[in-house]
Amino acid sequence: MPTLDVSCDDMVVADPAYVAEQLGADTLWREWWPELTLTPTDRRGAQGVRWAVTGAAIGTAEWWLERVRDGVVVHWYLRVDPARPVRGRALNRLRERYVRQYRERLWAFKDEAETGRAAGERRTGDQAAIVSRSEQLQAAQLPAVQSSLGQSQQRGESMAEQTTSTIVVNATPKEIMAVIADFAAYPEWADSMRETQVLSTDEAGRPKQVRFKVDAGAISDEYTLDYVWSRNEVTWTLVEAKMVKGMDGAYVLRELGAEGTEVTYRLAVDIAIPMIGMLKRKAEKVIIDTALKGLKKRVES
Repeated sequence: MPTLDVSCDDMVVADPAYVAEQLGADTLWREWWPELTLTPTDRRGAQGVRWAVTGAAIGTAEWWLERVRDGVVVHWYLRVDPARPVRGRALNRLRERYVRQYRERLWAFKDEAETGRAAGERRTGDQAAIVSRSEQLQAAQLPAVQSSLGQSQQRGESMAEQTTSTIVVNATPKEIMAVIADFAAYPEWADSMRETQVLSTDEAGRPKQVRFKVDAGAISDEYTLDYVWSRNEVTWTLVEAKMVKGMDGAYVLRELGAEGTEVTYRLAVDIAIPMIGMLKRKAEKVIIDTALKGLKKRVES
């Protein structure tokens, strides 16, 4: 097993073909990693590239794109051993530097690729940028379903309708993201939240999978969500639950300068028991508005 095993996952709302072309350029990676020599060993087109790594570290690197609605999740892996022995805190600092170095550049690319897209706005001509784990499982069964029903169905169609609300918070995106990521404190300010537990973290130390116990009236459950973090955006999808069948959500932050930060909350919930669509939207709206008000109060206090 390599001494350094690093992975990062970031959402880019842009044309997958464009993202693949840009991230597949050898000149780009030489600019991003001047201390490493990346030699392509497997070019997979829109699915990504694998490299052999030499120079300051020896091993492998790769990225692959996972298309999600109107964008892609960029999965990046670096599995190497430093050319010179590094241990203890020095090894942790090196790992943190690699992650920081990658994310600074990837987020700059994300900002460029998403230029002109307003907070929470879907990419023109495509679907929303979040999809639940249950829908991914359903998508794998679509050919058989389509054959039996004689009709087409797109992945995630049942979760297409989302409830959205926006609020302005007098703080920076970084300060707001810190509160969003502090799940242990949620029961202190989120009215419907009863218990939270971080089950796993990503390479940057941010929560990856989190278990919740909530009591929000019409929508109450115990469920686990999977998170993907970017600089000014975090999305989540359902892993498992008792009553909820699907849950897609996102916080999208847009810096307004002296006015603060605009926070957009998107949510779509699919529950197991029958519920009139209007009532479900109303329940989602209550959850969103309550969460945004609680978040604003927590951040500004």
